[in-house]
Amino acid sequence: MDEGRKQIRVKAGSSKINWPLVRKFEALVFASMLIAIPFFAFRIVDTTGTALMVQNTAVDLVKDLIRAKDTARDFHLSITVSSTSPRGSEPASYSIQNGQHTIEQVILPYGVNIGGSITFDENGLPSTGSSFFVSKGSKTAFVDIDNQGQTSLH
Repeated sequence: MDEGRKQIRVKAGSSKINWPLVRKFEALVFASMLIAIPFFAFRIVDTTGTALMVQNTAVDLVKDLIRAKDTARDFHLSITVSSTSPRGSEPASYSIQNGQHTIEQVILPYGVNIGGSITFDENGLPSTGSSFFVSKGSKTAFVDIDNQGQTSLH
C-alpha cells in the first residue's frame, strides 16, 4: 500500500502549478476590468447625453416653429425663423424675427449645430416648405415644415 501512495504523490508532484503566479494573473485581470468598465460607462453616458441633447433641441425648435406660425397668423405679421452658425466661442442659435425686429433668440447648448430658415406670411403659412437640421457629432435630427405649415420631426 505504501507503494501506491508513493505513486500518487509522484503523479501529483510532477504537475506543479505556480499558484502565486496564477493569483497575480487573476488580480491583473480583475484590476484591468475595474479600470475598463468606467470607460465604457462614460462612453454610454456621453452617447446618451448627446442623443438627448439633440432630440430636446429639435423638440424645442418644433414648439417655437408652431408658436411662430400662430403668431404670424394671429397678429398678421411676417415671421422668420432662421439659424445662426456658431462664431468663435459663441454657440449656435436660432432667432425668431419680424423684419429686422428680433422677437426671440434661442441659444443652443455648446456643440449643438443647427441649419435652416423659414418665413411664415401674414396668414401663418410658409412661402415654401423648408427643413432644419439639429446635430451634435454623429447624432442628427431633422425638422420638416410642409407648405401648409405642418411640422414633423425625424
